[in-house]
Amino acid sequence: MLECIHSIKAKTPTVMVIEDQTSMCDFVEKLLKDDLNYEVIGKAEKGTDGVAKTIDLKPDLLILDMHLPDISGSEVLQRLRLEMPKLRVLIFSSKIERQLARILVKDGVQGFVHKNSRISELREALCRITQGGKWFSSEFNQTLHEILKNRESRVDQMTNVLTEREREIAVMIAKSYTSKQVASALKISTKTAENHRTNLMRKLGVHDVAGVVRFVIRQGFYDPTVEN
Repeated sequence: MLECIHSIKAKTPTVMVIEDQTSMCDFVEKLLKDDLNYEVIGKAEKGTDGVAKTIDLKPDLLILDMHLPDISGSEVLQRLRLEMPKLRVLIFSSKIERQLARILVKDGVQGFVHKNSRISELREALCRITQGGKWFSSEFNQTLHEILKNRESRVDQMTNVLTEREREIAVMIAKSYTSKQVASALKISTKTAENHRTNLMRKLGVHDVAGVVRFVIRQGFYDPTVEN
């Protein structure tokens, strides 16, 4: 197990805890103080109070429960990222949901530990994160793996639903080509170009050009920032 050591010259890591369960909060605080020699400089049971205290106290690390009585942990993260983009965050929560995993990856948190995990896992996560690393539970990694696997599958299915010609025309539409311009470039009739346009939009389930643009950019078929 990773040994958590603070050098004599180094500042003792400061921690803010946002947790609505008093017993769990007390447990985390005791572990931090007695076992790891961290300084708990603030605690909060509600998200809004926790955000205000975190911004005011400026801790090195935030330990955050995702399920709070007023606002969600996700909302706490969003508010704090605006004010403290470099704040290191460890999620200590009782649920691992797919939507939650997506949010945490997007928000760039440094770790996730399930509340049912062993104390040794929480200890190691805290040490790694305060030393600049990351630590995620095996359950979280499995959930994330499933998300990425399903996302890749959906992308493949969505891409393969179009013919090669339809993908080509979709890119042209994203480049603001009219049906006449598509017809001229591909040496087909305007009516054929319009039929391709109608069919590919139906297959993608979109109803306007903006929907086609989002699709081709998302799939990497076209980068609007690069001149072609």
